[in-house]
Amino acid sequence: MMNYIWAGMLITGVAFAAFRGVLSAFSESLMESCTDGVYFVIGLAGIMAVWSGLMNIAKDSGLIDAFARLVRPVIRFLFPKERNRETIAMILMSFSANIFGAGNSATIFALKSMVMLDEENGRSPVASDAMCMFLAVNMSMIQIVPVTIVKIRSDAGSEDPGSIIIPSILAGFASMIVSIAVCKFYERKQA
Repeated sequence: MMNYIWAGMLITGVAFAAFRGVLSAFSESLMESCTDGVYFVIGLAGIMAVWSGLMNIAKDSGLIDAFARLVRPVIRFLFPKERNRETIAMILMSFSANIFGAGNSATIFALKSMVMLDEENGRSPVASDAMCMFLAVNMSMIQIVPVTIVKIRSDAGSEDPGSIIIPSILAGFASMIVSIAVCKFYERKQA
């Protein structure tokens, strides 16, 4: 479906540019945007590679397990039925990446976490409470340092790319609390 949407947008853009008589400017802008897109992806890939490497080192060194013991009360509150240590470790790696602002890197761990939770749910077409809670918390996670946003703002020429940090923390905290409350409300309502 997305292929049709992209193709439709491209065809519409070309037709509109031809109609307005600016086809050469359109193709020049298209090529410039492609180049900018490649540089943007390469910049984010570097952040993702570093963060993924750090998380794998933390997992292999036992740091994730130590962190899991530290935040066990929070994990038990959020995921009361979850007992699989590997799943909890993957959830924590996703949450950690989000907390430190490496949201793109968190995607890798989030996908693995959701696959593990889905297997524990018997691959049911209906999401489990743990899957819903993970998705809600992961999407609304507080970010202490939103690395990706700060980098984008810096690359765009912002005079103070870090000025987004405090508003980001406040908005993330509020959205995370509301997300958890809504999930817990529906968990209790369903029981």
